[in-house]
Amino acid sequence: MHAFPSNRFLHVAGSYIKLSWCKQFYSGCVRKSPMGDMLFPHENVRDVQNEMLALVQKCIETRTPLLVHAPTGLGKTAATLAPAVTYAKDKDLVVFFLTSRHTQHLIAIQTLKDIKQRFNVNPGTVSIVGKKNLCAQSGVTTLRSDDFLEYCRALREDGKCSYYLNTRTTNGLVQPKAELVAVELRNELPAPSEHILNRGTEQEMCPYELTVAVAKDAKVIIADYNYLFNARIRDAFLSKIGKKLEQCIVIIDEGHNLPGRLREQQTQRLSSLTIRRAIKEAKKYSYNEVLDALVGVQDILNKLSLGLFRDQERLVTKQQFVDEIKRVKDYEELAVLFEWAADGIREEQKTSAIGGIASFLKGWNEGDVGYSRIIAVKQFGNEPVTVLSHRCMDPSLAAKEVIDNAHNVIMMSGTLTPTSMFADVLGFPKTTVQKEFPSPFPVANKVSLIVPGVTTKFTARSEGQFKNIASICANIVNSVPGCSAIFFPSYLLRDEVAKFLQDAVAKTVFFEDPRATKEDRQELLKRFAQYKDSGAVLLGVAAGSFGEGVDLPGILKSVIVVGIPLDRPDLETKELINYYDKKFHRGWDYGYILPAVTKTLQNAGRCIRSETDRGVLVFMDERYATQMYARCFPKDWNPKLTADPVAHVKRFFATQNFI
Repeated sequence: MHAFPSNRFLHVAGSYIKLSWCKQFYSGCVRKSPMGDMLFPHENVRDVQNEMLALVQKCIETRTPLLVHAPTGLGKTAATLAPAVTYAKDKDLVVFFLTSRHTQHLIAIQTLKDIKQRFNVNPGTVSIVGKKNLCAQSGVTTLRSDDFLEYCRALREDGKCSYYLNTRTTNGLVQPKAELVAVELRNELPAPSEHILNRGTEQEMCPYELTVAVAKDAKVIIADYNYLFNARIRDAFLSKIGKKLEQCIVIIDEGHNLPGRLREQQTQRLSSLTIRRAIKEAKKYSYNEVLDALVGVQDILNKLSLGLFRDQERLVTKQQFVDEIKRVKDYEELAVLFEWAADGIREEQKTSAIGGIASFLKGWNEGDVGYSRIIAVKQFGNEPVTVLSHRCMDPSLAAKEVIDNAHNVIMMSGTLTPTSMFADVLGFPKTTVQKEFPSPFPVANKVSLIVPGVTTKFTARSEGQFKNIASICANIVNSVPGCSAIFFPSYLLRDEVAKFLQDAVAKTVFFEDPRATKEDRQELLKRFAQYKDSGAVLLGVAAGSFGEGVDLPGILKSVIVVGIPLDRPDLETKELINYYDKKFHRGWDYGYILPAVTKTLQNAGRCIRSETDRGVLVFMDERYATQMYARCFPKDWNPKLTADPVAHVKRFFATQNFI
């Protein structure tokens, strides 16, 4: 793999070109203040942000896709929304700002509020979340997505949802009273989605349909990735708001999450637990023919997994499963039978495991290239569970239609590095512009360290290794004047190290709980922040809830990443490596190494969240010093290899006037 270029280079059409050679591309764009009539929300614009504004503007005008690595603090939300909204304002276009995080919804909303206030114009904005979360019916938030959609459809078609009837006529037109509420909402927005949810519930109208009514005239729609990258949701939503994909400027925020989200979206699973729940449903409601068929499907899973023990797996073919199903009943007839039973059961209890099996049967025959089919035996609680999965390897299968047909696509993230990997795996064209910006924060605000002599490599794991890791971590956090976070590759590894770490740390220790609710996590962070002066330590997991998306400005003074959060080398990972090796000759990079490094960079990014933050980043694994991993760090991080991290920590904080 080539060395990654510095931010003095622009990536165009598969090549890295010096920015000084790109005068034609940038001509007339980079200025000391917002360009022309651009709806930029702030009085001043920073130099690096100004460069990003110009680049985004040019790419929108020329319909050139853009991938941007834009670190925290650059102001990437304003730098993308301002030129996009300005361009869409006088065109028949709509800006989709897509993000998977609620906090990013709020940042985008605030940016658009600032535009509205500064220019006295209402760009027309709506923030929309999942349909289930905009439903005024009680008891729906716990339903599976498929069950909710079927439940919603049945209520509407049977005329049993008063909220819907108060919002739309039987012909699907917006009711006059609902249109008046929508007009009021357009003037009150931008605001969080809860604003429409509360208003709709108060007016006894469907909050989702009100949101759609507002979105029809909106210039900016803030939504989850699913609203454009899930074909079924996209087609229905765009049809309702009267837009085509070609009229959409798409801004993808936190884009490093998109490949994984799209792979998971296209993946289906059928487990022995689901079948057991389905059998109980069939017995409860006396669906005898369905019951016999479900027992047959259960036998098929047992047959396909014969000889497998816990944590073992093997590949299966599409035809293997189809042939076994045909011994029970005609494949298509069985799917229809299960869906018929599920509809009846949902009328009684809203949700149906049989419906989940029907969906699995429909999806099993779809997709060959870019998919793998795996049977596995896993441990859940105290019992083994058999899982048959139809797994997507290639996120471009879901992304390419949007990328190829939207007016323009801009994807950004603070860890979108290397941009070339994301361009490849998502199917961006060769004409895509790729740019990696440096951090806008002073380099002196942080020090990055790599600690050799320790590793979490599986073959090297031992009690002695865990003790050594715990000792070094304790010495570091005890030397930090404030709070620290330590991220591990897994909860199991964290707990092994914590046995020796807790007694050695002279500060309060907090543990991330994988079972915690959103409210529980917020409460933990609130209590953790109270130790700002005396110091505390948060022990989390790289892929856990606190590994990304958590902002604790002024609280964290150090982040330690223990080990490399590589995916378990299971059959799916091996299939992914093989797939990317065949497609790009980059199997290990794209399928194994770089996704893990992205998690590492996200973890480390929790430390420096503002220009006043100061902190130490420590990477505790000797593998980080090898070329395979060292090449992946952003250039301005410049990590130092040291066997004495405590000396560096003390020296750093002494020069920062902390002690």
